[in-house]
Amino acid sequence: MKKKQLLEHIRNALGGTATHNAAELALRAVTQAITDGLREDGEVKLARFGTFRLKKVAARRLLLPHNGKSMLLPSRKVLRFIPSTR
Repeated sequence: MKKKQLLEHIRNALGGTATHNAAELALRAVTQAITDGLREDGEVKLARFGTFRLKKVAARRLLLPHNGKSMLLPSRKVLRFIPSTR
């Protein structure tokens, strides 16, 4: 789903009378709340939707196929999403 389609869906969910800017503000508020929750707790659970979780991935060696050399990929945090079962 593209951003424009998502904003239109949000407008309709808000009763169809909301402006494009109001729908965009609603989308930004939700994404900002998820971002803040991940920074504070490392996990955000949304009822009947799913769980966003930050996971630390360990450093690892990669083998570059075009020249056979290896390089170190540093450890990093990645975002995981686990959908709700309901």
